[in-house]
Amino acid sequence: MYSYFQGKILHTEWHLYTIVIDGIGLGFEVFVSPNIIARGMMSSSEFWIHHHITDAWQTLFGFISPEERALFRQLLRVNGIGGKTALSILGLWEEAIIRAIELEDDKLLASVPGIGKKTAQKIIVDLKWSIDFSRKKTTTDTIKKTTTDTTLIASLIAMGYDKTRVEEVVWDIDSALTVEQKTVLAIRKLAE
Repeated sequence: MYSYFQGKILHTEWHLYTIVIDGIGLGFEVFVSPNIIARGMMSSSEFWIHHHITDAWQTLFGFISPEERALFRQLLRVNGIGGKTALSILGLWEEAIIRAIELEDDKLLASVPGIGKKTAQKIIVDLKWSIDFSRKKTTTDTIKKTTTDTTLIASLIAMGYDKTRVEEVVWDIDSALTVEQKTVLAIRKLAE
């Protein structure tokens, strides 16, 4: 099974990257997480791989870190969640997903296309006891932030803004503001 690739990106089609492995010239098609896409296309990159084998297919999924891959694998254990759906869920941002499960926030999980309220609740029930909540970052800034902030971050990333820049901007916004005020302010700051 494959676990890690480092190579050159030859071609991209939304979530599907064609990667040529350094040194041997062998190319692979890899479905990548939204976090890799948010990072932007690079000529050379590294990916943590999940090799998914079914009766009909063998599919490779690429991730930005081993922790993101581990969360993907936990999502796959939920009945009814396939690889592409799990990738879409990862677009919410790893800490937001963990926080949503910890706080039993089915609304955030249900905001992912293809995930309804019942599936969101099933994800929470199935993963509540298998996720190590202590591994998430526990800075005071993170603790102060609300689910509204993580939803805003996910929305801005979906609009095409850079993930790192969005996180910086949203975390700096006064948490006392309304969602509408935060959204307007974030878009203004991102446009600068």
